[in-house]
Order: sequence, then structure tokens, then C-alpha cells
Amino acid sequence: MKKTVRILFILVTVFLKVQCNGVHDDEAADVLNHSNLDDSNNSSDPNRNAGEQGDTMGEDEDRLVIDLFREYNFLIRPVRNVSSPPVVVDFGVAMILLINVDEKNQILQTNVWLTMKWNDFQLAWNPAEYGNISNLHVPSDRVWLPDIVLFNNADGNYEVSFKSNVFVDHHGDVTWVPPAMFKSSCRIDVEWFPFDEQCCTLVFGSWTYNSEEVRLHWYNNIQAVQLHDYSYSGIWDVIDVPGQLVHKPDLKENKMVFNVVIRRKTLFYTVILIIPTVLMAFLSVMAFYLPVDSGEKVSLTISLLLALVVFLLLVSKILPPTSNIPLMGKYLLLAFVLNIVAVVGTVVIVNIYFRSALSHKMPTWVRKVFLEFLPHLLVMKRPERIPIFNGYFVEEYCASEIFDASLVMPSMTATMLPFLQVTSNLNKEASSASSGQSSEHHENCSKWKKRLSIRMSRRRAPRARLDDDGEDIVDDSNGNHVDPLQEKISKEMKTTVEAIAYIAEHMKREMSLKKMRDDWKYVAMVLDRLILLIFFGVTLGGTLGIICSAPHVFDFVDQEAIINKLNARYLPSDMYS
Repeated sequence: MKKTVRILFILVTVFLKVQCNGVHDDEAADVLNHSNLDDSNNSSDPNRNAGEQGDTMGEDEDRLVIDLFREYNFLIRPVRNVSSPPVVVDFGVAMILLINVDEKNQILQTNVWLTMKWNDFQLAWNPAEYGNISNLHVPSDRVWLPDIVLFNNADGNYEVSFKSNVFVDHHGDVTWVPPAMFKSSCRIDVEWFPFDEQCCTLVFGSWTYNSEEVRLHWYNNIQAVQLHDYSYSGIWDVIDVPGQLVHKPDLKENKMVFNVVIRRKTLFYTVILIIPTVLMAFLSVMAFYLPVDSGEKVSLTISLLLALVVFLLLVSKILPPTSNIPLMGKYLLLAFVLNIVAVVGTVVIVNIYFRSALSHKMPTWVRKVFLEFLPHLLVMKRPERIPIFNGYFVEEYCASEIFDASLVMPSMTATMLPFLQVTSNLNKEASSASSGQSSEHHENCSKWKKRLSIRMSRRRAPRARLDDDGEDIVDDSNGNHVDPLQEKISKEMKTTVEAIAYIAEHMKREMSLKKMRDDWKYVAMVLDRLILLIFFGVTLGGTLGIICSAPHVFDFVDQEAIINKLNARYLPSDMYS
């Protein structure tokens, strides 16, 4: 019973469908006859004829769409049977904008237009049967689309940004040009940063179909990324965009690989990173030109060391942590090591500068190397020191110090002259008193005569006695009378001479220590000059050797000229013109 009811239901459905098609055909014939009659009656009205032709075109297009998609299944690959050849999809990529290159995450972000063209035999028609309509624009979800995606996608979004309409012509050729924003993985080589050149790849292929079902081919035989609508980037220059078609029959693999070769614009990094780093590297050399007495040598080197650490951290945040050390990283590391050596060298030089004979004894080889050999080699001339007897000992003085030294340290003769004059005056007075040649005598003249006679009679050791007035009379060993005033002057002179001798000995010792300190200071100056020349040579050589070793340091890139050259090389002549 159920089987009979089902058969009757199928027969009724078929009958109703046939009746509806007949009615629709009759109505279409009536509309067509009516439109022909109206055309013959109203051919004199051009505006009305144009409007009616547009209505007719719309009806033809509507009828064409109904006929094309009546039994069309967009889920089935457009082949007649299983043994048919694979669907050939002409594929091309046009890059519109290079948005960003994320070196840290190694991602290339681009805005591209994909071009896909294939033949669908189910969408072919005769234009004469449909008002000479030769092409259609239909939504992309109504036709079969090849599932071509970007294999090296980095954000997980494999679909295009906008599902645009497809263009279908009467031969069954379907063209689809969807725009897309892709984030593709790109291996960033930072060895020559910031003078680096990167080669990023865009790999396209069918996600589910193998090479025996869908096969890729070059669109218009353009074997590269199209750049005719490319907008220039302010950070990167496009150098080359070749493409490669990979076909592996044994693996049934078919894909297209586009290589985008880009080069970084270096002006920003040259001004912000390279020039300050080079200046700091050469500024660390000037620490050896700074005098030790200024007390700022160690402070200068430490400050430069901290600045280099800041720049090193800045570069490490920009670049990915790869195994290759970037070019700027090498230079910063060189400057960092040189600065550390400069700190150590500065501490050693300061230590040598403040040495003295009380704490260190200068070896003979140090004197020969740093006071004789190296100054001659480094064209350093020490101020000439002239040996002069200053009244107490022989000392070396600079030519400019001789006059000042004579004022500070008078000679022995000048020192003893006042005492010699006093003694000579006393002797003259004594001789004049004894000879009686003077007409005027002192009130104690008789006492002098008496004492003289007593001294002449006594030749033994001097002894003290009292004269008639009760004053002490001192005789020497020969019985000669010694005047108390003269004896007092003699004792003061002896004390003065001993004090002068002590001062002279002390000054001699101080001058000897000063000479030793000056020798150590000169050794420190020679070391400063030697390390200054060595550091300058190493810094200059390292700067030229590291920075100039990059392959594209002095290359100038004219982006417009390169784009025109690439378009002329890869695009057909009709498209390029």
C-alpha cells in the first residue's frame, strides 16, 4: 500500500512540473511576440526602444542564468568523467602593497590580488540564443572554485579577504580575482642588519586536490609576481619577484612558489643606530687622551659602557633570537669589549700615575722600555732637565724652572754671607784694638789688653774665670782669649748651618722622590699614548671591517627604475605598454 502511494506521488509531481514548464514557455513566447509587435509598432521612438531592449537583455540574462544553473552543482569538480584530464587553473599573484615585515616573529604581511582562471564546460552557452550575451558576473558561491590557499600562512586565516564575483564567458572560462591580505612565514636572515636583504616566499597550491585532479599553470605566462599596481614601501625596496612552478609527479604534488626579494632602506638605522654607536666607540678612545689629574677617566669609560649596553638591548629587542649574530650586534660587541679593556687599562694607568719611590721601585726594564725606547718610537719628547748645583747638591731642573729654583733655594754663599760679614767685622775690630792704630778705643779697651796678655801666657784648654768686673773670661786651648759675644755668634752659626744642612738633605730627598714620581707619571703618559694609538687603530679597523663587509652598503636603490625593469622582464609586451 505504501509503495503504491509513493509511486502515485512521484507521478503527480512530474505531471505538475511538466505543466509549469509548458505554461512558462507559453508565457515567454507570448512576451516575445508581444515585444516584437511593440517593436514593429513603436520603432519611431528611440528612447522607448532602448528601454525595451534593456528589458529584453535583462530577461535574456535571467533566462541564461536559470538555464546555466538549473542542474549545476558547485560542489563537483568540472570534469565530464573520472578519466578526464585534470582541471587546469591558470594562477597569478599581483602584489599591491608590502605592509610589514615583522623581524621578531618572522612574518611577512602583504596585500595581494590572486588571479585564477579555469574552464567549466557546464557554464558554456551560445550567445545567439540569449540576446548575444557573451559573459556573466555571478557570485562566487554559485560556481565551483579551486581550493587554492597559501601554504606558509602564519595567522591561520587561509581564506581571501573578500569573496568577489566571478567572471564567466560563453566558452565556459571562469576568471576569479579575489583580494587578500596574507601573513606568511618568512625566514629572516639578520646577519647583515641593517644592510640586510631578505627573500620571502609565497607558496600556493590546492589544499585537497592532487596534481591529477587540479593542475596549476602560469596566468598569461607571467612567471613572477605582478607589480604593475604596486605601491612603494617606505621601509623596504623590492629587488626581484621571480616565481617557480613545482611539479612532482611521483608525489602528485603541484604548487607555485613566488620569491619576494626585498632590501631594507638603511637611512633611518644609519642616523639612529649606526652613527651614535660609531661615535661612542671613538669617544672611548678619547678616554686615554684625558689627563689623569682630571679624575674623570674612569667615569667617562663607565658612562660609555652603560650607553653601549642600552644600544645592545635596543638591537636585541628589534631582531629575532637567531643563531646568526647581526652586523650591528658584532660592532656593538666589539665596542663593548674595547670599552671594558679601556676601563681596565684606565685603572692600571691611574695606578701607575700615582706610584712613588716609597711604595714601588722602578725596574730597569721599565725604565729602558717606557722612558727610553717607547717615547722615541711614539715621537714623545720629555722636557729637558739640566743638572745644576743648587748650593747643597746636584739636582736636575727644567730650563723653565731654573730661575724659580734660584729664588726658592738660594746658594750656600748667599746663605752664609751675613754670618761671614759679622765675623769679618769682629776680626777687624779685634785687630784694630790690638795694634792701637785706632784713635778711639772702647771703654773696655784696657780689659782687652789684659785678657790678651793672659791668653798669651796660657796655652792649655780654655777655662772660664772672672775678670775685675766679675764677667766670665773664656780662653781656648792655646790660652787665646775667646770673646763671649764671638762664642755666642759661633754657636748660632753652627746651629744655623746644621739646620740648613738638614733642610738641604730633606729637600734633596724630596727632590729625589719627586724625580721618581715624575718618572712614574711619565710612564703613565707613555702608556696612555700607546693605548690611545692602539685603540684608535683597532676601532677604525673594526669599524671599516665590520660595516663595510656588508654586501649592499654603498648600493643605491631606485625603486621606480627597478619596478619598471621587472615589469618589462616578466609581463607581456601588451600588458607592460
